[in-house]
Amino acid sequence: MKLRRMISLLLICILLGGCWDKVEIDKKSIVSIIGIDVGEDICKQKEMEKFNPDEPYTALEMKKIHLTLGAPDISKLGPDKGATAEGIYINSDGYSMQDALTKASRKSSRDIKFSHTKLLVLSSELMSYPDIAKEIIDYLQREPSLNRMMYVVLAEGRPEEYIKYKPTMEKNIEGYISGLIENSNRNENILPINLNEFLILLSENGNALLPRMVMEKDKKELNIAGVSIIKDYEVKGSLTPSETGNLEMLRGTLKGGKRVIFLNNHPLDFVISDLDRKISVDNKNGNLSFNINIRLEGEVKDYYTDSGIFSRDQLSYLQQNFNKSIKMECEQVINLIQEKFQVDPIGIREYVEKFHPGIWREKKDNWSEAYKNADINVNIDTNIRRIGVVK
Repeated sequence: MKLRRMISLLLICILLGGCWDKVEIDKKSIVSIIGIDVGEDICKQKEMEKFNPDEPYTALEMKKIHLTLGAPDISKLGPDKGATAEGIYINSDGYSMQDALTKASRKSSRDIKFSHTKLLVLSSELMSYPDIAKEIIDYLQREPSLNRMMYVVLAEGRPEEYIKYKPTMEKNIEGYISGLIENSNRNENILPINLNEFLILLSENGNALLPRMVMEKDKKELNIAGVSIIKDYEVKGSLTPSETGNLEMLRGTLKGGKRVIFLNNHPLDFVISDLDRKISVDNKNGNLSFNINIRLEGEVKDYYTDSGIFSRDQLSYLQQNFNKSIKMECEQVINLIQEKFQVDPIGIREYVEKFHPGIWREKKDNWSEAYKNADINVNIDTNIRRIGVVK
């Protein structure tokens, strides 16, 4: 009898319960892009250090952070109007992220939602203020309503200008940039980083990589050009698009791309279709030595019509040349990240920590020095599997 009553109560709750906090779609502002920049009062940061914890702070009007929110204009969506719409924007300033968002909500007649945000744009100037960057990162880590799968990029200039940019192929910038990143298998120069990955990288040691977005004002074009290197919450430098492709190869995340050598004064393109990367380590006399072994497979796409590349000896010769040239390119990137920037985007630390706990226990207290002085060797094994359709 008691069981029947319990089942009846459960059915009543399931069948008669509704969305008590339901908000109609036309009453929501679904934010698709967020831009975070420094505010005009960033130079007055030291004034805030004078406040004591017991002093009133609520009424402080300081524009330390400049926030730009973009959302699709829902009134322009419909069966006869298309699936995407141009954006509408809200700008606000505040002494913190929460303060700026509160002020942004006062400017909107709709309930602001972040569950479908596609893109977060941070300004490079923001990352020149480590303490402010830490405040913003802390908010991003704590806020549960944010979409952790949104992509993150670093803009050279003001994010607001990028957010209001009108691309030729899309109606809004977030769709354009998200499309470029999601199609990174066609463009090896783009390193996709989502919010969750970005926060994890920063939480480990304050270091991270972000795609670098630039605006060519003369051509009125927007491009993602390489990556910016962040160390201790500051931008320390950047890698060019070609260096970014080689970094992805060293990370084992390269989905596609091409490499070229010049043979008899003609370019010969090798298109990569598969990649496998393995790391090994040797600890001799307290010095670490790493081997990054990369196996590449692909096909030759073009050369010139008066030459044949069909013999086994000729293909072997081409593979050896690709091995040497790709090895040199990868070692140049290693020299940059290991000696100049002293960051580890390849994942060497994670490899040692996971697979060689004995070495990690020995080196973890002085890992920065051990990494800086380690020998990192790259070995490339190129396999030309196909040479295309021939007569």
